[in-house]
Amino acid sequence: MLFGPPAMPCTQALQQMGVDVGRLIVVHGREGARGAALRHLLTSSDLLWALEQALRSGQVGVVVAWLPERLAAESLRRLQLAAQAHEGPAFMLRGIGERCRPSPAPLRLALHPGRRPDEVAVQVLKRRGPAGGPALHLALPPVLSAPARRRWSPTAPAPAPATAERLFSRAGVPVEADVMPPAG
Repeated sequence: MLFGPPAMPCTQALQQMGVDVGRLIVVHGREGARGAALRHLLTSSDLLWALEQALRSGQVGVVVAWLPERLAAESLRRLQLAAQAHEGPAFMLRGIGERCRPSPAPLRLALHPGRRPDEVAVQVLKRRGPAGGPALHLALPPVLSAPARRRWSPTAPAPAPATAERLFSRAGVPVEADVMPPAG
């Protein structure tokens, strides 16, 4: 289930990554894809309410949500408690500028473009235990077309990684992910 993606999901790329798009539910807010032009979409507070209810329902699997900027600590805490009650993983994506703001999430990651077209650099910002080390560079399943692969060069600015973050954000914009592990 996707909440508030900032762009329309690319179903072809999601399918190539093994996502059954027939079972995918996308909840759009006014700040997301084409949101400003569509007044019938959910406000930020309604989107957060729907996200919290979905997490508490026990009826959804993986949840990926793009949170509004400057979210109140109380709202983050409510989402964290709902995510703890949720049986599956919950990923709360925030702008990289939010990494300096506090979060109740037990694991915080920063995602950056990798050194190759199908790679993502993951930096641990917060975790239980000792401080995180250097960024991990993870190879991803190839989703770029052959022409896009040829255009990419190590000397040019690296494209955004081909992850869920890449599929829904502007190219090259790093994000922070608050990872809320499932209950248990």
